[in-house]
Amino acid sequence: MKHLYVFFILCSAWAAAQVTNEFEPRSWDILEKSLPLVEPLNLTPPVVSALKSEDDRNAQSTLAKPLRIGQEIKVNKNIFNSGTWVTLKNGDRLWRLRIKAAGATFGRLTFNQYSLPEGAELYLYNNKRTDKIGPYTSNENPEDGILGTWVIEGDDLWVEYYEPASVSGLGRLSIDGFTYGYRNVFQKSNSIAKLNQSADCNVDVLCNPNFNSTGNKDWTTARDNNLSSVAAIVFPRGNDVFVCTGALVNNTALNGTPYLLTANHCLGSVNDGAGSSFNGSGWSFGFQWFTNTPDCATTNNTIGPAAPVRVITGADLRANNDDSDVALFELRQQPPSTWNLFYAGWDRSGTTPSEQLGMHHPGGDIMKLARNDQPATRLSFDFNGNTNTQVWFIADWDYGVTEGGSSGSFLLNENEQIIGQLAGGRAFCAGTTDNGLFDVYGRFDTSWNSGINASQRLRDWLDPSNTGALQLAGSTTNQILSTASPQSRAAISIYPNPSTGIFIINSDVPVQYEVFNLNGQRILRSTDTLNSNTLDLSAAASGLYFVKISTATQTIIKKVVKQ
Repeated sequence: MKHLYVFFILCSAWAAAQVTNEFEPRSWDILEKSLPLVEPLNLTPPVVSALKSEDDRNAQSTLAKPLRIGQEIKVNKNIFNSGTWVTLKNGDRLWRLRIKAAGATFGRLTFNQYSLPEGAELYLYNNKRTDKIGPYTSNENPEDGILGTWVIEGDDLWVEYYEPASVSGLGRLSIDGFTYGYRNVFQKSNSIAKLNQSADCNVDVLCNPNFNSTGNKDWTTARDNNLSSVAAIVFPRGNDVFVCTGALVNNTALNGTPYLLTANHCLGSVNDGAGSSFNGSGWSFGFQWFTNTPDCATTNNTIGPAAPVRVITGADLRANNDDSDVALFELRQQPPSTWNLFYAGWDRSGTTPSEQLGMHHPGGDIMKLARNDQPATRLSFDFNGNTNTQVWFIADWDYGVTEGGSSGSFLLNENEQIIGQLAGGRAFCAGTTDNGLFDVYGRFDTSWNSGINASQRLRDWLDPSNTGALQLAGSTTNQILSTASPQSRAAISIYPNPSTGIFIINSDVPVQYEVFNLNGQRILRSTDTLNSNTLDLSAAASGLYFVKISTATQTIIKKVVKQ
């Protein structure tokens, strides 16, 4: 709804909530000779041959398709015990730390304490300055202090923290781990990005999706829309770092809530309905990573951007279930409207699809597609320890394929709606064609109702007002904004305001609410849908808070003051 996005514009902490590779660190505008020398922190690499051997054994023994790409090396470095500070002429400060890990194909950081004041910036880049990401700002401040970054090419990583004089000394940064990347997801040659971690029969997403098709569906529009919903996911599991794929999904309230669908097995050994007990702070989501100069299942290298331009950090698990190998996250930041991402539609009817299309990031590579021209088969499958996983069975892809890292990617039906997410399979490349083997996708219709509560099923999140819809079309962010309905608004009030801690939300229709501080962090969320709610901020610090109140037809933002 339009008023939801007005809030993001007005609240400066969220209006600039974006991490990209489009901006340069502050130090790049300063003569190198005027900056103090930074001695590198040299880390001992893991035994890569042993990791790859273990990966090969796992690939033979399991159908699941997450992909391990790195292993974390524990460090204990912060802005007080390491790195180098410099004070600039205007009183602002820069802190820089250089980390080297010989032979790493990429590096990534995990912070166990990340708290930036407003105006501060954090960048990561490599020593050659050919890859960078940032700025991370106060928008990314997590409640638990844990933050995982995107990946940076090479084995020589710089961390740069900029702190304005007005907030000097207020920042807190502590690095807990450095991810040693051993899967080459970059493979650059002559300064041109050549990614190609995935095998030769994979098809870049902007290849003709209808090439040599025996089906009736023209997939061009579906491809063009849905590629802006797909995310490459980088996430930790224990001391390892993996990649999977996910996609933003629409909900019947059409309010742009950033729900992201992926596979439950990407989470590891996690019980159904893990919900708030699962920590998604270290997860990162990279959107719109594709090339305009596609390679279409040849032995040539793909030429394109080396990494996603747009990154969201952190997510909360809303629902997960092994019955269909499904997991639904809510991103902790609203993707800016300027990105105009796509919120994919869905079909929960269980109707057998006549043709299917998938889009994914195999091997952590740039976005690819896969197409099947025959009806999928619905069946129960022995998967991931569950002998009754409800899946769509794809006997053999007609164009493209999936690989490790494709896990969690969607399967679209001929009506361009999600009917499932990739659980696993035996499909891989055999040269420039696939090996003729199968893949299985957890069924969306099973995911919708399976489970005894909201933390195990999709319906509570994707149909929040219980409309009973069987299908929902996808929408771009701009479409959601432009179609915000001018329906009659509910009478909603909050009193007393200001308050010493207890507020009453009074409404003539059922509502749900979320409370955010000035940094854009959600600090409280309702668990029930009621007409009258007690909002308890007794434990919160004094100050201004934003309350996002949602009904079946509208979302409004109100300010409250805790005295």
